[in-house]
Amino acid sequence: MQSPFTSAAHKLHALGLQPPDDYFHGLKARNLCHVDNIVLFHRTRKQELQRRTFESRPHHRFVLMLCFETEGAINVDGRIFHLRPGDAFLVKPYQFHFYMEVQDERMNWLFLTFETRNPKPFDVFANTPIPLSRELCDDAVEIAARYARRETLDEATLDMTTFAASGLLNKLRAYSLNRSRELIASPSYPTTGYALVDRINGLLERRLEENISISQIAAALSLSESHLRKRFKVLTGISLGSYLVHYKINRAVKLLVHADDSLTQIALDCGYESLAAFSRSFKKQLGTSPSAYRKSEKFERSKK
Repeated sequence: MQSPFTSAAHKLHALGLQPPDDYFHGLKARNLCHVDNIVLFHRTRKQELQRRTFESRPHHRFVLMLCFETEGAINVDGRIFHLRPGDAFLVKPYQFHFYMEVQDERMNWLFLTFETRNPKPFDVFANTPIPLSRELCDDAVEIAARYARRETLDEATLDMTTFAASGLLNKLRAYSLNRSRELIASPSYPTTGYALVDRINGLLERRLEENISISQIAAALSLSESHLRKRFKVLTGISLGSYLVHYKINRAVKLLVHADDSLTQIALDCGYESLAAFSRSFKKQLGTSPSAYRKSEKFERSKK
């Protein structure tokens, strides 16, 4: 029987590799996705998925979701994307996102959140649904299996788990460059709620600084307030009031981290009547003041 080394030697010989013209300049890594501090979790219930989203504070981490069973939709910064089983989707840091029209109460979605020192390579495939191959599905499940046993694994295996996660993201990036599709393209998928949420987001985008109320939103949409509240709750699993609070807080978080405006200006831009009202709401939701949050998040970003 031929040894694997002999077989490898034959294959290598067939390649015909020649000595390089320059021994010091060759193939360099370009735009590699490197992830660190990975956290994985599994969502199996629609109600828990929707509730946990609004319990989570905005943060500088990326969120990769892999839909294995039960289709649904995700609203990211006002844009709606439809996810089918076999789709992956990457949300960037500080993006306001929530889930809607998940088809069944039982679901099977895997989430991988991570940090990175170089976010640029991820821009290519963030906020774009990526159909998963069988190989990518198997890779994701294997990473999850290792992560589930992380307390019993040795250091080298743990390092390889993070390396495997980076490999998964690089494969997704390469795949997305060659094949991606637009969402909301399936005529069989119920999209009746998309128009309503789109119109609400449009109103908030244009009139947030006016401190627009639910009654004003209902009037602008020619709906009764009670019908609007009920319809929104059915679509998203959360109340419209809670959505408005989190919409404003997430807008404020982005400005605190990415802009140099004063706290008072940010408060007004996000629809708060005063800095005091903004500070109270912000601390209630995130457990810290706007100024302290700005300092801590900018410090985290400076370390990358």
